[in-house]
Amino acid sequence: MSFEAFLGELRADANERRVPLPPGTVDCDVRITSISGKASPKDLPEHPPEAYRETQDELGLSRVVLIQPDELGFDNSTLLSSLGALAGAPDGLVEDCARAFCMVRPGVDAAELEDLAAEGVTGMRVGMLRHRESCPWDEIDRHVRRVHDLTGWDVELAMDGSDLHEIAQTIRAWPCNIILPELGGFRFSRSLMQPGFRALRHLIDRGRVWVKLAAPYAIAKEGQLDDPEVIELADALVDWAPERMVWGSAWPHLNWPREADSLPENLGLMESFGAWVSDGEVRDRIFCENPEVLYGFKAWLVAK
Repeated sequence: MSFEAFLGELRADANERRVPLPPGTVDCDVRITSISGKASPKDLPEHPPEAYRETQDELGLSRVVLIQPDELGFDNSTLLSSLGALAGAPDGLVEDCARAFCMVRPGVDAAELEDLAAEGVTGMRVGMLRHRESCPWDEIDRHVRRVHDLTGWDVELAMDGSDLHEIAQTIRAWPCNIILPELGGFRFSRSLMQPGFRALRHLIDRGRVWVKLAAPYAIAKEGQLDDPEVIELADALVDWAPERMVWGSAWPHLNWPREADSLPENLGLMESFGAWVSDGEVRDRIFCENPEVLYGFKAWLVAK
């Protein structure tokens, strides 16, 4: 077989695995760690906006939600630079194609919040995973309410979903939308019978909690993409409330388990999502329509 024929077979295999995407698909989980020409902060691997453009092209993505990496803490400078670099669609024909969720310390000055909002930031990430808390638990309610009062921002809350029932009453009273990444973040247990999952269903029914279908390896045993418990969890979430689900690539996979051999393929992750959501209309809703509602993107006007 010639090399050209071999490449042709690879392309054909990729096309067969590719999940059809609607025009305007939003990638709701991307973390940029560096800016081209500058050293990556805190010695993180270099993943600049230009590298993510390659992923957009590979998968056929149009819009993006940037999340401040936990590793960069409250230094949002890379996030802001990335927001400007990715503001337009990859083809350059559509503007306003990026959103950004920063991290800010409790008690942050109102002036700093005003500056971040003026730069285009539209939300706040609060990291509450063990040993990676960006806010003390006894301050989180005041922190979220104060920032929302000053900015109107929604909140991405990263925590172990198995503990969700312990804070559900507090979350229920927040005035903003709450996005739970990594399928709700169920690290301790992925059982559908646990109190944390039951609390999540009740919170979703209240109408302000959303779940991000991204980085399944972060909660799977040994990072397995085909972990049956994660598949069962994803199926249950999509079946329960498809109107409250969004999707993200989790590029560049900073939470990929260190003990795993290699990073997951972007097409492989997309293929996993396609297996969770077989209905094309539901898939389109999660890829495009739901994030338009949640993140405030305009409806994509390109004819389908």
